[in-house]
Amino acid sequence: MSYEEKVLSEETLFKGHVIDLAVQQVALPDGQTASREIVYHHGAVGIIPITADGELLLVRQWRAPMQRETLEIPAGKIDLGETDLAKVALRELNEETGLTTANLQQIAEFFTSPGFSNEKMTLFYTTALTPVANKRPLDDDEFLNVERLTLAQAQAAVKSGLICDAKTIMALYYWQLQSK
Repeated sequence: MSYEEKVLSEETLFKGHVIDLAVQQVALPDGQTASREIVYHHGAVGIIPITADGELLLVRQWRAPMQRETLEIPAGKIDLGETDLAKVALRELNEETGLTTANLQQIAEFFTSPGFSNEKMTLFYTTALTPVANKRPLDDDEFLNVERLTLAQAQAAVKSGLICDAKTIMALYYWQLQSK
């Protein structure tokens, strides 16, 4: 049996700076039809930056959809037309932490919420951090603080709910595997 759905029509409801929203009418494998709400996103990168002291650099910031502060790995969206994801990761690492690396390893690609969005996250890992010569400014609407946590402290932050996003939790699992 094929699980493929055939798109019969698509209506764009919203075009934004970060996402586009559309509604599709699809033919299901059994011949019935259904409606699918789709969020289109250019994708994003996340970086797992481990310091020479064996601590993870995380970013504390406010997240409007949840109306609370979170602690997350440095990350950012891919701008339209960008194809060199390592370059995007280095830009975000510079912007959010003032650091760079010559040893950036791509470790995973995954869809963040495949039930309604095509956003693909590419995750990078580095343990060779150095200060940048020219720090990029934060985005005009971005306010954050960089924090350093050990693996045990980061795991406690997951239990407390301060670390609550999938990319950071996935990063912690990867870091834990590297620590063994």
